[in-house]
Amino acid sequence: MNKLLVVFIAIIIVIAVAIVYSGSKGNLFGKKAEATFGETTVALDVADTPESREKGLSGRNSLAEKAGMLFIFDQPGVPSFWMKDMKFPIDIIFVNNDKIVTIYKNVPAPKNGETPSNYYQPTSPANRVIELKAGMSDKYKLQVGNTVDLSL
Repeated sequence: MNKLLVVFIAIIIVIAVAIVYSGSKGNLFGKKAEATFGETTVALDVADTPESREKGLSGRNSLAEKAGMLFIFDQPGVPSFWMKDMKFPIDIIFVNNDKIVTIYKNVPAPKNGETPSNYYQPTSPANRVIELKAGMSDKYKLQVGNTVDLSL
């Protein structure tokens, strides 16, 4: 009877450890946010750790029209972005607090096997970066100076 109880407890512990491990390590983008541009709200995966910021959207095949990624930095600065391992073009919107400071439209994905040589940086410090499907910044009529309402 005691052996059966020990085996049962051991199995429960193994399952619990597996669940905790897969939840914390298996998904870099567990956090979600929303950005509202005027009357349009977009769902965003949050990249707020060095690992998730490095991964970004690379490796994905596409991005839905009302989806994107939000990169969060502790302090305003001049972060560099490039298109390593990207498979589709995007718009890159640099934001400081809640104001758009720089927009790069229709940034192309590199050709197969090509290492990107272009880096994209804001023209003034930013502490947030939003990546959207290419063309969405025009569709949502985004301009430098516009306010972005972010719900984290």
